[in-house]
Amino acid sequence: MADNAQNKAPYSSFGVILLAFGGPNCLYCIKPFLKSVMPPGRPVTKEQVENAVRRYRLIGGGSPLLAITQKQAAALNEKLAEKFNGLRVYVGMRHWHPFIKDTLEDMVNDGISKAVAVSMAPHNSKASTGGYKAAVNKALDELGDSIKVEFVKSWHNNPYFIEAVSTKIRDGLSQFPEERRRDVHIIFSAHSLPEIMVQNDPYVEEINETIQAVIDNVGQKNWSLAYQSKGGGKLKWLGPEADAVLEELSRNGAKDILFVPVGFVSDHVETLYDIDILCKDKAQGLGLNFKRTESLNDSKEFIDGLCKVVSEHIEKMMGEN
Repeated sequence: MADNAQNKAPYSSFGVILLAFGGPNCLYCIKPFLKSVMPPGRPVTKEQVENAVRRYRLIGGGSPLLAITQKQAAALNEKLAEKFNGLRVYVGMRHWHPFIKDTLEDMVNDGISKAVAVSMAPHNSKASTGGYKAAVNKALDELGDSIKVEFVKSWHNNPYFIEAVSTKIRDGLSQFPEERRRDVHIIFSAHSLPEIMVQNDPYVEEINETIQAVIDNVGQKNWSLAYQSKGGGKLKWLGPEADAVLEELSRNGAKDILFVPVGFVSDHVETLYDIDILCKDKAQGLGLNFKRTESLNDSKEFIDGLCKVVSEHIEKMMGEN
């Protein structure tokens, strides 16, 4: 046991925290979850709760996001242990349990003094990754200097991530008859954001860089980018919307559609409801043959790629110390 403890010593003070948005894991959790998402002081209406309950009931009664992120963390922990014996991987959520602050406190209590933070949103934006950084920095202000956290700045065009997405597309194309695969139209989707929030922001550029790298890899000629899960209000949101893209493809004679949620790495309400129910119903109503790639979740290809990204950052941190 002593030898084993010695082997762990070089990396036992290192940790990794996977950061995700969060989601209600039961119907009773929906109202407090929405309160966390809403700006301070803005009330959650009865209609908002009822609409959310309806959506989550249709996907099984709650979000699988936490369970999936925990599986990703466990798989990443096992993979990293091959090289960094003693390092531990944690999960922190921005808007649901375990909250980022609580996880960072747990890490400090576990003796972690240096950590790599990974946003599980592959494309940088003030709205998503910026929110995670703000939550981490606020928690660190309260924790003092007890833990140093460095962010993986960008991995949207990392070759391991590109290959993981490409693998899912190849698997997705296999759902179509071989003689029709070359003509399948791929729709890459990403979460829409208010246009005002992406001014001087890398979000759209990074999405397009990911798509171009994937297309170069898989060689499919027909593709479009669509934005999904647009919010309400009077602000102008990023487009084109998924419905508009599907309508245009139908008018232009497309037959087979493969939907690729390239802006997401895990299943949650935006994939299981917005794509698998809303977009699928829209496509089938237009006479389109609609399929979707599996989400990356804890697939081997994605975990292998994530391990490479995190390993490179850990080695950089170690070299700086």
